[in-house]
Amino acid sequence: MSENEKNLEPELPAFVKKAPELIPLWDWWVKEGRSTAIMVAVAGLAVAAFYGTRNWMKGRDAAASAALVKMASPNAPGGGLVDEQEEAVATYGSTKAGPKMKIVLAKSYFDAERYEDALQVYDELVKDASKNQDMADIAAVGRAQALEGIASQDESEDGRKAKYKAASEAFADYVATHEKSYLLLDAKLGAARCKALSGDKDGATADFAALTENAKDEAEKSHIKRVEDAVKRYKPRARASLLDVANSAAAQLEKEKKADAKPEAKPTVPEAPKAAPKVEAKQPATKPAVTAAPKPAPKADAKPAAPAAPKADAKPAAPAAAKPAPKADAKPAK
Repeated sequence: MSENEKNLEPELPAFVKKAPELIPLWDWWVKEGRSTAIMVAVAGLAVAAFYGTRNWMKGRDAAASAALVKMASPNAPGGGLVDEQEEAVATYGSTKAGPKMKIVLAKSYFDAERYEDALQVYDELVKDASKNQDMADIAAVGRAQALEGIASQDESEDGRKAKYKAASEAFADYVATHEKSYLLLDAKLGAARCKALSGDKDGATADFAALTENAKDEAEKSHIKRVEDAVKRYKPRARASLLDVANSAAAQLEKEKKADAKPEAKPTVPEAPKAAPKVEAKQPATKPAVTAAPKPAPKADAKPAAPAAPKADAKPAAPAAAKPAPKADAKPAK
């Protein structure tokens, strides 16, 4: 046995000494086994991390999709609240559903007349158009609409017209680069609308006429006509502070309450029951006895009827229609 072998022999563990056939394996372990084991452990951890991360992302994407459905459903609890939508975007904005969630948030800002906040979200989406191409068209048109909203809030006439012009140019830029977009008509109408509001009424009239002439059908012509009429009727309204709006609303509410108020009904005191009036018993009406009219007494000069033979010169009373006896010539008796 060489000197080197003698020096290495004490380093062998007991189970290797008992089984000399394990010495080659032990030598490999001493030289390369430990580093290989470390590499295997690291690889195992990497695989576990990969699957764990993938499962976590799947769960996060599912939660983001649920949050998106809630944001897009105004009737859902908290669905239409801007604060809830902002929290959802902050939590899931980097997921696949993030761009759509930002579109919903920007629309909520626009509906609440928070045009600056809407413009900020749309600008972010336009810059990242390569990552969310399906939302790029909506973001570009939404950006122009946000510029139009900002222009409507400018109190100075010159500033308002300048901002409307910028909005019209934003719409026109989209029209020039998206000839086959499904939002093309909306962009053209926006450009004409903002052109009219910026003071170029002749140019806007020409644009509306061209759109009407090239309309696909009557429904599209009707839509163009409604927008043109709305632009003609539009008048800038003076902006009021929140305090003025609140006071006006309170006054209107008080007025409506007074109009709807009814005079309070006085409590009715039940009256004592009135005694029934005495009804005198009416005797049955009896018809007065009709007495026969007394016969008139015979006149004094009337001759009473003789019970015996009547006198020669008196005519017997005829009971009814008795004819008088015929006169006979008295002849002397022989």
